[in-house]
Amino acid sequence: MDKKPRKDKKEKKKEKKEKGDREFTFQAKQDLSEEDIRQKIKDYDIKLDQNPHDVSLWLEFIAFQDKAMQFSVTSKKLEATKTSINEVKLSIFDKALQLNPKNSWLLVEYLKCCEQIYDVPKLLTKWDEILTETPGDIILWMQYIDFRQTNLVSFNVAQCLQVFEDCLHVLRKSVLVATDYNEKLRIERIMIHVFQRACVFILQSGYSERAYACWQAMIELVFFAPDHLRQQTFYDRVTALEVFWEAEWPRFGEDEAKGWAYYVEQSDNEMQVAPTPANSINVSNLHGDIYEKWAKAEEMHNGQLLSIRTGTGGDDDINVDDPYRIVIFDDIRTFLFDVTFPQSYIELLYACFSFVGLTFNPGYSSSNPLITDTFLNTKLVNESIANNSFWETRLEENNLFKFPIKSFPQIEDNLFKSQSWFCICDEVDVINVDMKFARNAFYQLRQVVNDTGIKLCRLAVEHLYDMSSGRSLAKSMLKREKMNLALWNGYAQVERSSNKFTEARKVYLGAIAQIRSYPEQFQIDAPLLHRMFAEMELEQGHHKTAMNILVLLTEEQGNIESIAEVDVSVTRLLKARKYYAQQIARSTTTISQYESGNSLHYCVCYALLECLSQNLQQASKIFEEMIQDIEMRKGYLDLEAELIFMAYVKLIYQYSNLFASSSSSTSSNANDRLLQDVLTRAIKAFPNNTIFLSMYFYLEVHERISVGLNSILEEILQKNPSHIIWTFVLYSELNRQPFNVKRVRSLFDRALECSKTKSSISLWILYINFEMTYGRHDIAKTLYYRAVRECPWSKDLYMLAFRKLCSLFTIDELEEAMNVLYEKEIRLRVSIDKFDDKQEMDVF
Repeated sequence: MDKKPRKDKKEKKKEKKEKGDREFTFQAKQDLSEEDIRQKIKDYDIKLDQNPHDVSLWLEFIAFQDKAMQFSVTSKKLEATKTSINEVKLSIFDKALQLNPKNSWLLVEYLKCCEQIYDVPKLLTKWDEILTETPGDIILWMQYIDFRQTNLVSFNVAQCLQVFEDCLHVLRKSVLVATDYNEKLRIERIMIHVFQRACVFILQSGYSERAYACWQAMIELVFFAPDHLRQQTFYDRVTALEVFWEAEWPRFGEDEAKGWAYYVEQSDNEMQVAPTPANSINVSNLHGDIYEKWAKAEEMHNGQLLSIRTGTGGDDDINVDDPYRIVIFDDIRTFLFDVTFPQSYIELLYACFSFVGLTFNPGYSSSNPLITDTFLNTKLVNESIANNSFWETRLEENNLFKFPIKSFPQIEDNLFKSQSWFCICDEVDVINVDMKFARNAFYQLRQVVNDTGIKLCRLAVEHLYDMSSGRSLAKSMLKREKMNLALWNGYAQVERSSNKFTEARKVYLGAIAQIRSYPEQFQIDAPLLHRMFAEMELEQGHHKTAMNILVLLTEEQGNIESIAEVDVSVTRLLKARKYYAQQIARSTTTISQYESGNSLHYCVCYALLECLSQNLQQASKIFEEMIQDIEMRKGYLDLEAELIFMAYVKLIYQYSNLFASSSSSTSSNANDRLLQDVLTRAIKAFPNNTIFLSMYFYLEVHERISVGLNSILEEILQKNPSHIIWTFVLYSELNRQPFNVKRVRSLFDRALECSKTKSSISLWILYINFEMTYGRHDIAKTLYYRAVRECPWSKDLYMLAFRKLCSLFTIDELEEAMNVLYEKEIRLRVSIDKFDDKQEMDVF
């Protein structure tokens, strides 16, 4: 981290002048007078008498009670006032719930209020009462999971896991009785979310073998079940899966695994499973006191992710130093569930990739709960990733695309690493990924999953692992699917990502030459192919070639020989415009996601053509019409609109860069103002999209647009904060040179006081590291205690006391910390009893 606090009076003066724009004050509008408050209460009473079932109005009235806080003038009075207000709120909740019994959102807010007043036993009793009365309320169950995971007093791993199991049990029952298609799909998606939360929780508590085993069993059950079992009930399949599991045959993601069905077919051969060789880790050279040596040994064992084999088929008791290295079926049975919808199959796989550490998504909007869930996002806990992305404070052009949290829909133009645009998963993202498991998983899935998106993810991972291996895989895929244009584009993007533009061009030309000979159903990705080819040529400065590519898409009898750096005739250009206008018009009636994706590619191709043949303003009209059409058809902006905004922003940014030298200052300023306007609207609609946030901040810092991001983010954080936005706010402040240390500290405090982000392990660790960097060791130690109180399941946080912060703790304090680890049932791989100050030994 670059330490560049303010240095002189001149800079101080400038900083003070900009304070209104740069500092997040989060102050409410001017405080109301006491008389104003009385009048507002009367108004609420009248409205609620007239609309007693308006839950939003009740919640607004309850939140308004906090206005009374402004009349608390002393610190002694403050606590009493808080208690008094919460009691008033509870009385209002009681009245609201009498009129709106069992309303989920009222109950959630009611229980949050109870947390401020009740002691833990009374609070747990209240939760039990409400869940008994509303056993199938998924919203309440999700809130209950959050409460049990974060409440230090009542927390231990086993009890929290029981809550996850109970929730999944409720969901399994709910999906059985659901009759509506959309409702069943919704419940399956919630089950995937809860299952992912459970597995991440288990992993973060130190039980990696069990967490990975849950995923292995789930994937075997859903994708590799023997054919004769697929028509049987879910519970019969689970019973059969237990036989496979206890036989200890290779499982999903492991070397030589061939899938559950294969081993059932081979069972007559009585295949033998060898026990896992002892993994001897030599710790004899470790130095330090007992706790330092133990912590180092513990870290050395953390790479053991998968369950070991006993070689006994699970029949005999095995003596091992660490019994959690072996995962039996009873450890995972209650987490399994059935998946029946094609969408759910794919989303389950992407959830598995996310668990492993790959940041792919199946085209989720940045507003999707799986993206915004604080508990699922711990990427910056890894110090190497944080050092390579978050603490890097030189916002140069290449760093524009390096914000560590990849919160945006995955699409073809961000799947492979690039020097000129954002990438969903790059070399920094995979630092903490077990690439052996990931590559095995993708390889094994090829047998049972025929989804082009999954294949492209596999290609992207292989390319990150080894460029030549990625190239070979692309060729191998195309031998089997010669007419898959999306794979042809993937192959070209692999070459482009390797800076082999000539080779990429050959791939594109070869694919385009064959398109018209393919059956119609295989030509559907032609717009994608032409769009990506044209964008590549445009980046290389081949503007006329790009135009010819875009025109060629519109011609029935087109020839690839027309793709050259030559002018496009007026006749061809007019015909191309007419064709694109017709395709865009058809997009208003699209019904499938695939057609929606195609309309996006047609829109981008048309806009690129207008940009190159006329100007950016003409191109922008196409995007604006598409966005307006989506609003008119749906009444709101959804994933389709987010993708349009992303393409719109990309076009303006790249056009401005490509034509910067030939544009007048007036034209450049107009382009930057257009980009600011589009980004402002995009951020307000999709505040968690880190492409929009990064782009706005970059342009602002480089003084291409006026200062304004902080005020936009302030408004968003007051309404709907998330760990993504708070992390970005901190990142952006650190990248303002010279940054203000006090302001960064204040932002950390605000982020970790926020109810939606106070349980972010990443934010706590970043804050602790920040204070250690600036020598505030006592504060760092205090933050440690606050962090484990808010995140009592996180082994990474507990271990800070024995690693980075070790010098700040006395032996007695470390012993106390160790006792808390045992009390909360955090997994410890090495017994501290194996160490003392005079003896060194090998730990297995």
